[in-house]
Amino acid sequence: MNLLSGMEKFGFSMDGELDILADEKPKKDDSVAKKAAPVVKQEKDFIIDKKVRCPVCDKEFPIKAVLTTKLKRLEPDFDLRPNYEHVDKCKYDFMSCPNCGYSALDTTFAKIDTARVKLIRAEFCPSFKPQKEELQETYSYEYSIEKFKLALICTMKKRAKMSEKAYVCLKIAWLRRAQLKELEGNKDADPKVVELVKKEYDGFYAQAYEGFMKAISQETPPYCGMSSEAVEFMLANMSVYYKKYDAAMKIIARLIQSPSTNRKIKDKCVELKEQIIAEQG
Repeated sequence: MNLLSGMEKFGFSMDGELDILADEKPKKDDSVAKKAAPVVKQEKDFIIDKKVRCPVCDKEFPIKAVLTTKLKRLEPDFDLRPNYEHVDKCKYDFMSCPNCGYSALDTTFAKIDTARVKLIRAEFCPSFKPQKEELQETYSYEYSIEKFKLALICTMKKRAKMSEKAYVCLKIAWLRRAQLKELEGNKDADPKVVELVKKEYDGFYAQAYEGFMKAISQETPPYCGMSSEAVEFMLANMSVYYKKYDAAMKIIARLIQSPSTNRKIKDKCVELKEQIIAEQG
């Protein structure tokens, strides 16, 4: 029986049985419940737009920066190259003014004194040719490496410390290594491009190694913001990479014997020592 029959004249067609509790009952969904697809995070999700003022030409310019608070740190490479989930932060570790060309590590960009500003203006800026470019959502390896190369030229023109020059070389080498890994996983990669990337990786890595070895003998720490223990442990690993086992063992011994070396690095030094013994047979 339709208890609400007769309501049609008011415009309400109430078919079926009356049930005033219907609105409070959980509704059945006849369709197959589909689970929401997991959100796949991408590099662009961790990148923000910022503006920076150049200490050389005093003009403001836009950059892309990484939201480090949202990054998940992964295990570093053997030479302490930092790794993060979803983003290669190394690509964003520079600042480069598109107006005058002054470029540097993001940690040293603003830390330039008057004398070095004059050197950049006199020895770098007159040769720099501005390029028309639009910032993409994310930095490519080629784009970042190009800017790091400008930073390297700037470090030489402004008579920077050896550690800064070596660190810029290391950043370029790290980027080339990551790029090389990408290319080697791509069957369609151009062999000539792969060869060029490998050559640049080898070249800049060698410059970084020699530069840091010289820096620890001439400069007082920290080296570009890095502690002496971190740099020496990195160099010990790089020495093993080059099969310079004697140099590596000397650094390891120094680190293990030093009271300022933390336990974590000492433990890693012991592991590295065992690796060297195994490699030497």
